[in-house]
Amino acid sequence: MLKIGEFSRLSQISIKALHIYDERGLLRPEHVDTFTSYRYYSFEQLPRAHHIMALKGMGLSLEQIGLIINQEMNIDELRGMFRLKKAELEQQVREEQQRLAMVEFHLKMIEVEDNMPELNVIVKEIPSFAALYLRFRPVEHQIPTTAQEINELIAVGKIKHTGQFMGAVYGEKINPDNYEFAFIVPVTDEQSGDVELSTNDKLVLTQIPPVLAATIVVRGHGEADLFEKQVLLERWAIENGYGLCHEYRAIHHKGAMHHVPQSEWVTELQIIVEERS
Repeated sequence: MLKIGEFSRLSQISIKALHIYDERGLLRPEHVDTFTSYRYYSFEQLPRAHHIMALKGMGLSLEQIGLIINQEMNIDELRGMFRLKKAELEQQVREEQQRLAMVEFHLKMIEVEDNMPELNVIVKEIPSFAALYLRFRPVEHQIPTTAQEINELIAVGKIKHTGQFMGAVYGEKINPDNYEFAFIVPVTDEQSGDVELSTNDKLVLTQIPPVLAATIVVRGHGEADLFEKQVLLERWAIENGYGLCHEYRAIHHKGAMHHVPQSEWVTELQIIVEERS
């Protein structure tokens, strides 16, 4: 018989863990002294101990390990559990690869710029939301003129605005013949329908579908700063294995429409992306 300390050294399982395994019914002592409560194990229990450690090394919970080693699962249940664990581990690997790619990107940027890049990218799922939507190929002054009218309609209550101001570009803004602009005005449940503009255009009440986006937040910026960050964000997305959907959104948390100085502007840039298999 082996004292618990000896069995701990042989099995490479801590004494604390052996107590837990005893409580959970995974690995009970061969004998417990009724007077001293000392626990004793046998050499024959080492294979079971190794089996527990192997399953634990796969990331299985103690509950799952108990079902396996106590043979409380049939082969189909066992296969299903391992498939679920495989999918979970694959997702963890993808997330770690994304973190690694982000670190490598920052290292490259540091080598080029010789300082820490101000490009903290977050990839996130943007849920569906209700919005008034108008998409068009812009002509001179059309964007600021339409933005002003939208602000006026918000002020008089014809647009039940959530507080966010959002614009979207489709295609390539650097190519004036190959891009379209859209106003996306998120609205509350109180918005009853479409809104007509004085230009005979119409803000259509619609449900914006969910998307995956690579995002950064920029503070105190001008148009040129946003374009530079957009180019860097595109480069980051491509280098990290994402496909570009050629849709770019700017959410103006604080901007000209809030009547604050440019140094206080806060804009979230979103590049809509897709994961490549």
